[in-house]
Amino acid sequence: MKTIHNIKITIGVLCIAVLAASCVPESQTMGDAGQTLVKLFPDGFKIVPFNAVATTQKAVMFEVRRDVNSEAALNSSSTVVLQKDDALITAYNTENETEYIPLPTSLATTTPAAAADGKLTLEFAQGEFGKAIIVNVPDATKFDFSKQYAVAYKLVSVTGTGALSEGATKEIIVQVGVKNKYDGVYEVTALSPMVDVANAALTGYYPFVFELRTSGANACKCYDKTVGSDYYHPITSGGAGSVYGAFGLEVFFDPATGNIIDVKNIWGNPPSNTRMPAIDPSGVNKWDAVTRDIKFKYWMKQPSVIPDPPNIRVYFDEYWKYKGQR
Repeated sequence: MKTIHNIKITIGVLCIAVLAASCVPESQTMGDAGQTLVKLFPDGFKIVPFNAVATTQKAVMFEVRRDVNSEAALNSSSTVVLQKDDALITAYNTENETEYIPLPTSLATTTPAAAADGKLTLEFAQGEFGKAIIVNVPDATKFDFSKQYAVAYKLVSVTGTGALSEGATKEIIVQVGVKNKYDGVYEVTALSPMVDVANAALTGYYPFVFELRTSGANACKCYDKTVGSDYYHPITSGGAGSVYGAFGLEVFFDPATGNIIDVKNIWGNPPSNTRMPAIDPSGVNKWDAVTRDIKFKYWMKQPSVIPDPPNIRVYFDEYWKYKGQR
């Protein structure tokens, strides 16, 4: 299967209009050369995100299209069969070091519905170029936010007019995920200097980029895109970029006010090195619903190094500027 890399996805508040059953692309042309081919659009890999809400949502996963070569082919009918294939997910995980698992039907279904054996049959009437496969999510809050879900399909047969396209256009993997309103890319700068009272040689590394990745309906894990390429907080050590080991933020928001109401360490609460984040109540500590920016003042406590209460080792005072969707 062909792997698609560096995919950029533009994600809005998901209210995606379902494609009509008879979808005629503006650029579709017909001629007498070649033959009518049936293919998936897009092919390879796609991400379909949903809001972390309990109301029903739906979105287009992909389309099955007939690239017709003549008016006669268009004015004929075809039956196309797809097969749900979890082995494609396993192969993708092996090739890309990912950990996708098949999306259970208890969380989402498709329109049209697949049969018990995973086969999905589409009937193309005369004049139809394409059909959309829809994923329906009744309650996105029931997703396990620690897992990555995906569905995979491949084209297996065409009867009537047309033949299967060759190669990757026969297969697709769709990641079906959930994102809350705080999820996104943020540029982090300092409102005041970072201070490490245990080691003055460790200073702030600014600016850097956090990806806030949904971990719950009102929580996000902060992924360091600049230095650590993991759930860390960048610092400067000896003039070079570094991170605090086993220290990463999971931030919890009040959905009504945007206030930050809790923060935890992704690496354990506490991890073996006793490093724990804590909110500094003197800060604004809030997500702004208009700008989507965040002001956050917090500490890293470490009782194993600073034994006297309140055990504060590092002081952070930051502005997280929202840059867009990830």
